[in-house]
Amino acid sequence: MNKAIIGGTGVGSLPNTSGPYTMRTKYGEVETYRCLIGTEEVLFLPRHGSHHTTPPHAINYRAQMTALKMEGISYAYALATSGSMESSITEGSLVVIEDFLDFTTSRIKTFFDGSDQRVAHTDMSDPYCRTLRDLFVQTAKQQGVGIHTGGVYVCTEGPRFEGKAEIAMLQKMGGTLVGMTGIPEVFLAKELGICYAAIGLISNMACGIRGENLAQIDHGKRVAEAKETAMHIISHIFRSQELTQERCDCSKAVLYL
Repeated sequence: MNKAIIGGTGVGSLPNTSGPYTMRTKYGEVETYRCLIGTEEVLFLPRHGSHHTTPPHAINYRAQMTALKMEGISYAYALATSGSMESSITEGSLVVIEDFLDFTTSRIKTFFDGSDQRVAHTDMSDPYCRTLRDLFVQTAKQQGVGIHTGGVYVCTEGPRFEGKAEIAMLQKMGGTLVGMTGIPEVFLAKELGICYAAIGLISNMACGIRGENLAQIDHGKRVAEAKETAMHIISHIFRSQELTQERCDCSKAVLYL
């Protein structure tokens, strides 16, 4: 087993799963599940917990990503329920995330905290695995599924939603979708040499774009169809593709000094 799916809001479970399995890491305990995709066993990690009880700013990201590494995971697709800041990217859309803007404030974002008396720097010129991104785009095209590419994911601290002025600022900075969980997940995956790609599932238009009260929206319901479509694409990739880390730099992104 070397493949994983990370689920967020609205993606707390998958069919044909067993578990939970508890992994003890130096950062804490993590519960994971197993699901069968064809004959392939895939690890499933609900990042908020199976009952969606952990808010985004309180997730133990280091424990979760360490658990994936300890389980032998080399390839991970993360599903990120998000708000759209572009009028052309509407509810239910799928967005292949290519870059990020980090507006989190209180999270531990690295394994290289100096506790092991090592200094290291991680390259972020291609933060989301280009191989997994390309395979998602190619498979969606083959299946006739319309998706959006080149997404710039803005991660905010949460748990509150962003304000109108904040969204206006983030749009001007080049953000296309906004969420609360993608960071430090992508950083930690890169530090561990895991091929990691994130797919945005659009549940709402960001604050101020439509004048909606975001607390009155059924976010899970809005992403349900997008979740099924994304899972169909990912399942096809995991069943049919021979994955290798020779086509990307994910396993060679850390400079040790």
